[in-house]
Amino acid sequence: MQLQLRSSSSASALFSAVQVKPPSSPPVRVKALFTKNPGSGTLKNSNSNTNPNPNPMASNPRWAQKTVTLPPLRRGCHLITPKIVKEIAQDLSEFKCGLAHLFLLHTSASLTINENYDSDVRDDTETFLNKIVPEGRSASWKHTLEGPDDMPAHIKSSMFGCTLTIPITDGQLNMGTWQGMFTLTHNGLRVKELHGCMLLLTSLLTSADCVLHNCLI
Repeated sequence: MQLQLRSSSSASALFSAVQVKPPSSPPVRVKALFTKNPGSGTLKNSNSNTNPNPNPMASNPRWAQKTVTLPPLRRGCHLITPKIVKEIAQDLSEFKCGLAHLFLLHTSASLTINENYDSDVRDDTETFLNKIVPEGRSASWKHTLEGPDDMPAHIKSSMFGCTLTIPITDGQLNMGTWQGMFTLTHNGLRVKELHGCMLLLTSLLTSADCVLHNCLI
């Protein structure tokens, strides 16, 4: 099963459930019905309970998906934990145990987890990136269609990546005391551009449940 979504920035997110061959008997087939939660903009699933397995998660795996639009951000490292948690708090509360997957729809920005207390960490991160990925004519980049920081922004984005996976415990993101989610904006010429962040929340299944439901998480 595959679900592909597209944003206004023409970027797309593709999520796949990989079929797994069981060791002995064929797995139980569970039909998924996709519905939209009125007023929340969140896409959810509702599964018909055809499996007699007493484990509630195994008999009814759940997920929720939502797109969060971040405000305009200048070049640098920005803490986004409060924004993300606020946007998905209601959906998070429905998950006893699970995973939160974040995917940033951008090629000149990135996501990372780092210390959330001292702002010097953010400044030092930006300084480090600028030293190892220089800009300007001396760098001899070929891809400079959008300015001297065009190619450096793409390289920095690839270094950190555009995804995060965070455990969900008792309806909350299970992060360390000093951990925070950050987005790094690497291209300073497009200050007004918005960054869409796609989130997929899933219930956490055991390996046996994954075989049972034909999915691998």
